[in-house]
Amino acid sequence: MILRKCKGCGAVLQETDPAKAGFIPILKEDSSYCKRCYRMMHYNELPKIIASNKDYEHVIDDIIQRNGLIVFVVDIFAFKATFNKKMIDKLRNKNVILVANKYDVFPKSTNISNIVNWLSKECEKIFFRVDAIHIVSSKKGYYIDDLTNTIDIARKGRDVYFVGCANVGKSSLINALLKRNTSQKNDVISTSMIPGTTLNQIRIPFFEDGKYLIDTPGLINEADILNQLLPMSYNKILPSTEMKPITYQITNNNAIMLAGLAALEFECENPISVIVYTAKDLYIHRCKSDRVNDLFNNQLGVLLTPPDYTEKDSIKYKSEIIELDGLNKKDVWFSGFGFVSIKGKAKIKITYPEKTEVFVTNAIIG
Repeated sequence: MILRKCKGCGAVLQETDPAKAGFIPILKEDSSYCKRCYRMMHYNELPKIIASNKDYEHVIDDIIQRNGLIVFVVDIFAFKATFNKKMIDKLRNKNVILVANKYDVFPKSTNISNIVNWLSKECEKIFFRVDAIHIVSSKKGYYIDDLTNTIDIARKGRDVYFVGCANVGKSSLINALLKRNTSQKNDVISTSMIPGTTLNQIRIPFFEDGKYLIDTPGLINEADILNQLLPMSYNKILPSTEMKPITYQITNNNAIMLAGLAALEFECENPISVIVYTAKDLYIHRCKSDRVNDLFNNQLGVLLTPPDYTEKDSIKYKSEIIELDGLNKKDVWFSGFGFVSIKGKAKIKITYPEKTEVFVTNAIIG
């Protein structure tokens, strides 16, 4: 018996259990998509069955043993959340192309060479060697041809595996490559904003020598804010269009709240410049520092959304203090919902969900 896999998610097609992956009401010889993927593609229905980290690690460990070219995809908007240490440790000493996806959400004035240099330095910090770095937008098709050329040169007759955290756009990137380089006009692989949409390896014949593009399930990063909120909040967190940075001149004892997801309280002798890079629908609130606790206590899920009122009680917060010397522009990154660029000397109290992470880096823009 030949097992047929769903082209959308990679699950083995079956007609016996609707609650399990790969279910299709009537399994025929020409069946291509399971019911789950069909409804995602035609009705924009969110998936109820998602891949787990156990599924992912089984797949990635198998890939590491094979002699393939690896395309490591990260989300440039959520870089520090998706440039994952567990992933990097597995990929050391392999042939890796680092691809930063979702460039379309960055301001059009952003210098792409500066971002490539910034990514290169982030790799150098942790002694992670990559063969090439590419910035792309699978949604808009930006720089897909450049990536195709690099893959053609670097693969040397091997299959090409796309790996990375959940929701970085691996499947969307493969769909973009297929549309650009074949007669395919529609998406082949299922995509959604829900982490864990791809359930197993999906092998797509692509190269003239019979080798494949291979999609894989995404590693679920528990620190990513998406894994702590309900899908109703996703549209406010994930930018679907170009970000419109908001600039503030901050003085002592001012604060900026990123909806109910984070607060930054500033102590500074002189005014400093603060630029907020988030999805345009994320509510940004400026206030005095002494108002922050009251707003968290009384406006969470009301004025400050997300989180939604129904999910606010499930989120616990923590605070930490960072100090910036003002010598260089710095970015404060939050896991999955943007970053804040700061120029000036300041002491900053940052409050954020305790299961997420905060990172400080040199500025990616400017």
